[in-house]
Amino acid sequence: MKKEGIVVLAFVLVISAGLVIAQTVSEGLSSDEEKYIKDFVNKSGINDQEITSVEKIDQNKLPDDVDIKKIDENKVGIYQINYSKNNVDKKVFVITYASNEFNKVQTSKNIQTLYFGYSGISSESSYLESSGGVKLNENIGYVMMRSGSITGISTSLEVPEGEGKLYIRVYKNGKDTGFGNLISSYDSKKIDFDTQSEEVLSYIPGDIISVYVEINGNIKWGNSVTSVEITS
Repeated sequence: MKKEGIVVLAFVLVISAGLVIAQTVSEGLSSDEEKYIKDFVNKSGINDQEITSVEKIDQNKLPDDVDIKKIDENKVGIYQINYSKNNVDKKVFVITYASNEFNKVQTSKNIQTLYFGYSGISSESSYLESSGGVKLNENIGYVMMRSGSITGISTSLEVPEGEGKLYIRVYKNGKDTGFGNLISSYDSKKIDFDTQSEEVLSYIPGDIISVYVEINGNIKWGNSVTSVEITS
């Protein structure tokens, strides 16, 4: 596979039956190719644990599911990924295209922001509300629809009285992830922001994301705005 530049297209063809599942990588597929393809399908919601094999397709013997005209075999690579989801055998075809006309790998990321807040003054630890004003808890929050990572959080709020610290933490499925902001009553500006790399704190479809404010000391807080950045 040429490394000068790659544009990747994935055609997902879900087949519920009739697959012969191979347990090893087919001959002729390098470990770098296998890792590249697995990393790509991971971003499409297929986990490593679900993949049973990665097979390079002979372009002279294309499966009926793949219909491509005028293939330049020196530029195109076709791979079949067999995987199992909910005890159902499925497959995905990944088609890669390499060209010297591109200077670097072309990638795209989906970055979104989840908004949390609280309008009022409180002296207790509690979950923040959603952008729609719904009080969140361990079972109510933003439900993730695809796999991804939590890559940032920022907070601004007021501390009208008292002394202490406020820990503004991202919670996943009702559990503290350890990632968040720290604001002290002694800070001149009651703001904080933190970022981290992808895959440090990941989530999968169905995970519930919320934000919890924990008080340490005798302090009142309120009128908070918190943004959580997610990348998929």
